[in-house]
Amino acid sequence: MRVRIRPTEAVHAAALVVLTALTIALRHRLDNPGGLLLVYLILFGVLVLVTWLVPKEDRLPAPLDFLIDFYPAVFLPVLFNMLEPLIAALRGGARDDLLIAIDRAMFGVDVSVWMQRFARPLVNDVFYCFYATYYFLALTLGLILWLRDRPAARRFVFTLMVVYYVSYAGYFIVPALGPRFAQANLYTVSLTETPVSRFINDTINSLEKTKFDVFPSGHTMVSVAVLLVAWKRARDVFWWLLPIATGLIISTVYCRFHYVIDLIAGASLAVVTVPFADWLYDRWTGRQVAREVARA
Repeated sequence: MRVRIRPTEAVHAAALVVLTALTIALRHRLDNPGGLLLVYLILFGVLVLVTWLVPKEDRLPAPLDFLIDFYPAVFLPVLFNMLEPLIAALRGGARDDLLIAIDRAMFGVDVSVWMQRFARPLVNDVFYCFYATYYFLALTLGLILWLRDRPAARRFVFTLMVVYYVSYAGYFIVPALGPRFAQANLYTVSLTETPVSRFINDTINSLEKTKFDVFPSGHTMVSVAVLLVAWKRARDVFWWLLPIATGLIISTVYCRFHYVIDLIAGASLAVVTVPFADWLYDRWTGRQVAREVARA
């Protein structure tokens, strides 16, 4: 039996190859290159295991069948948290000054600073809750698609992975920390005075080890990608997700995680990346089918 590599595992493997090459090239600037390489090796082992299990999915128990399609929900955060040492080694310090200058040129103000006039404890909690929906928005659509149409769900997972990796590439191109760090001295109002806002903020800070994750806004890219896919493949779900995604995008600036230019870049890249990922998926699966037909 020939091994059939799915597009999702292929894009993950390509990312691991790039990160491994970077780690080896930058090893003299890294504190623990061996640790990074070990994690990449483990992640690659996960891809091998998934690829081995895919042909057997019809005979697997339901939980394992589910994991074969949704393991990226764990795989990707692990990979994301390994990026900061590489970004720092390759690019040096943060370049928030560029993003701040662009925002000021477009709006004449620092938008997140200007927005603090609307800060109220309840408003802060609402926007922090919107921000936290990022960790469930894509998963929600993925689960709905998986229950309705598994091929569509697998295509969506692949699309999301391409979206994430494009955003990760942006972090290397323009490393930045965001207004909450770079402009902390400009804020006169705290947004984390309540247990809700404080818990969400502290949890995000503790779980996300990579802080150079500002440009483009991954939250915006994923939100727009989710909406585009929902509009095409689950129109009824789109209308439920639209207000949540809109609040999430606004929250990225209100809660001082992003500059507006990050949102513009993220939305623009999502509009381009989603159809590109669809094209890649069709090309990959089409070639596999053609090869199987030829062998038959």
